[in-house]
Amino acid sequence: MKPILRSYLIEVNVGNTTPGQGQNINFQDYPQLRDIFLCGIIASDSGQVSKSPSGKTVVASLTDASVTLMDKFNSEVIFQYPVYDLNPADQSGFYRDFVPFPIQLTKSYITILNNTYTANHSFIFNILYYTAKDAAKFNLGKK
Repeated sequence: MKPILRSYLIEVNVGNTTPGQGQNINFQDYPQLRDIFLCGIIASDSGQVSKSPSGKTVVASLTDASVTLMDKFNSEVIFQYPVYDLNPADQSGFYRDFVPFPIQLTKSYITILNNTYTANHSFIFNILYYTAKDAAKFNLGKK
């Protein structure tokens, strides 16, 4: 595991109605997460965190959803990755780190794989990242 340089907790609310199987739910825009390089992501369920940053109930299970992460060129870098696998509590304490890429968060989305989620519940993710200034300061991306 790599050391975490920066992190930001975000949420994706499933909406006012119960999401259906195959539905895609886009990530919101977070100005702090524009022009960043994603290097890892952590998902949590209600077993770790009961309320989201906005006070919504966190989903109880991550097993029926996948996540697709797009880069700034609108390419699918991470495609339909199981959200369950992003929870360190379910993976012997390890978080998933990726080869860093410039993420386009507003084009990224969660896909609902089964009708098990309740309206107004939220997924929460801890985004692990660095900025271009960080890259220059710490000589990141250079071999």
